[in-house]
Amino acid sequence: MMSSPQANLVPHVIDLIGVSFDKKFASHQRMAGAIISVSLKKGCCEPQDLLPLGFTQKETSGMWHMAQAMANVELKLIKSTACQGYEREKEHAAI
Repeated sequence: MMSSPQANLVPHVIDLIGVSFDKKFASHQRMAGAIISVSLKKGCCEPQDLLPLGFTQKETSGMWHMAQAMANVELKLIKSTACQGYEREKEHAAI
């Protein structure tokens, strides 16, 4: 999916939400994954960025807020993990 070292973290939170037995949030999960992917490549994601990825205007207007919230949680985890790794590397370099 993505080539970044943090790519394996992307599905964790959104998968936990989308795994419910009734698949209530499966569409939101798919959109959140797309938002994360676009955000990691571009730095941000707007609803219109999802149209070329196969989402319709109706889907983006109906699911954007929930999917964006799911994506934001995951993106914060990715960023905090990346920052922790940087701090560890900086500490080892100083030794």
